Amino acid sequence: MINSFKLILSFEMKQIHLKICYLNMDKINQRKSLKILGGIFVALILLVIICSFFLSNLLNPIIDKKLKEGIARSSKGLYHITYSDLSLNIPAGIIKIKELHLRNDSSIYRQLDYAKKAPNIIYDAKADALTISGISFWRILLYRKINIGAIDVDSLSTEITHRTRPYNDGRKADSNPYNLIKAQFNSIELGVLNAKGIRVKFVEVNNKNSNMQTVENFDIKVEKFLLDENSGDDSTRVLYSKNISLYIPEFETNLADSPYLISLKNLKLSSEDKKLTLSNLKMDPTLSLQTFAKKDMKNKPMIKLSIDSTSITGVNFNKLFKTRLFQADSAQVIGGKFDLAKDKRYQKDNVNKIGQSPAQQLMKIPFKFSIRNTKVKAIDLSYAQFSEKYFREGKIDFKNIKGTINNVSNDSTVLNSNKNMTANLTGDVYGKGKLNALFTFDMLNPAGIYSYKGSLSAMNVKEFNRILEPLLNFRLINGKVEKILFDMHGTDLKNWGKFTFDYNHLKIEMLKSPNAGSGKKKILSFIANTFFINDSNPDANGKYHIGKVDYNRNPNHPFFKVIWKSLLEGIIQCTGTNPKLLPD
Repeated sequence: MINSFKLILSFEMKQIHLKICYLNMDKINQRKSLKILGGIFVALILLVIICSFFLSNLLNPIIDKKLKEGIARSSKGLYHITYSDLSLNIPAGIIKIKELHLRNDSSIYRQLDYAKKAPNIIYDAKADALTISGISFWRILLYRKINIGAIDVDSLSTEITHRTRPYNDGRKADSNPYNLIKAQFNSIELGVLNAKGIRVKFVEVNNKNSNMQTVENFDIKVEKFLLDENSGDDSTRVLYSKNISLYIPEFETNLADSPYLISLKNLKLSSEDKKLTLSNLKMDPTLSLQTFAKKDMKNKPMIKLSIDSTSITGVNFNKLFKTRLFQADSAQVIGGKFDLAKDKRYQKDNVNKIGQSPAQQLMKIPFKFSIRNTKVKAIDLSYAQFSEKYFREGKIDFKNIKGTINNVSNDSTVLNSNKNMTANLTGDVYGKGKLNALFTFDMLNPAGIYSYKGSLSAMNVKEFNRILEPLLNFRLINGKVEKILFDMHGTDLKNWGKFTFDYNHLKIEMLKSPNAGSGKKKILSFIANTFFINDSNPDANGKYHIGKVDYNRNPNHPFFKVIWKSLLEGIIQCTGTNPKLLPD
């Protein structure tokens, strides 16, 4: 019995030992299998990498050839591309090109021009390096879709030359660039394009004369670009991109055929934010006032302009690029100076100014624009004039101008629904009296219909001596403006309306000619104060004088001189002044 039990136990132990041995063998085999599989996987990866690098080296000359041939063929030989090195890394999805140069062939251009097939615009571009990363080569092969993560351009410099070719006027180019790629690819998608430190030179060639403008050291960023059969209809995209941003730190240029230098700083544009901002906008004359006046043949004032801050919001960039209409919801112009000056020794009122009101000038601008609402704040305006008779400069200042200008537009589609542009502004005359003025312009009326109404608050009349004494050779020695009200209407030919002027204790001094020395003309001053001017309104007899203006325009007078002459007629009627005392 005992021996039987030992025999059974011994048999069971052998079975257990065999199972353990089998289990150990299985684990050893599994480990060997995993090692083999791992080795195969690593070998495959190495094979793919080796093949990829082999393909990269194999494809480099092919891509080089196809790229150069494609550019030459698509441009009919007008453009050729050269570079010092092109490297392709398929595993990383990167293409790098060094010392890239896209150049145009002048001989081919002449041939195309002779055949009336030359474009109006040609390019010449250079870049130190161009890196294209995040390329999915497999999607190109399998789905005919080009997917790119990023394009980085280093030190791009380009020259853009424009030559007007009349034979291109009636031709319509294909507005959908997808038609150019659809035979080869289903789509092109780009995550981001970065180009910093760009230099662009614009050359306008017309009748063998060239006008050049250069913009240097600016940045462009293009995000989420997509070109496929539907992206052209996506209203959230501008030029097929979700966002295009531009930054120009500084810009300066001479205006063509003009004695002015334009400059600005910190121009920023974002199509996604629909916003454009800039600072330190300036327009400075390049001539002295005397030289400017001697050269001027159009009886225009010399302008000096500086604006601290300008911002435009709600810009419709799609309309700008598709229809060339600049349309925006609002603009803000904050801080600055606007100085006008004339030298009457050389500038005469001998040029017809009919049809040159601010509204009529806006309508003549060759490109269409529309800004719904413009706010101005903290602007100083001045007008200075050098007298041809007394050889002195008189000046009037309007300080701290602020207000709104609505419906600034020359687009007929906008003006058909609202034809009026309005400017509701306030400012301080010589920093003292508060001037309110509301201008309304009928933008579509051929007769130039407009109106202006407003008021001037209380101020001392002596402030006006800064312009009266140098230009008219008399001064106001006493008096106070209590209130001025005006409500006027005008066309290209005349002004009319109501003018009221409340004042008291007005006295003037007629001055000797500067050549005769300083001092006043006592007798003439006495006669003027006693017989030709009412010292107050209401006058000494209690009569209140109201100006009923009916002024026929001198066609050679500029718009704002017509405004002044109309208001002056109201002043003359309210004060009883003899018009002969005042020069034209």
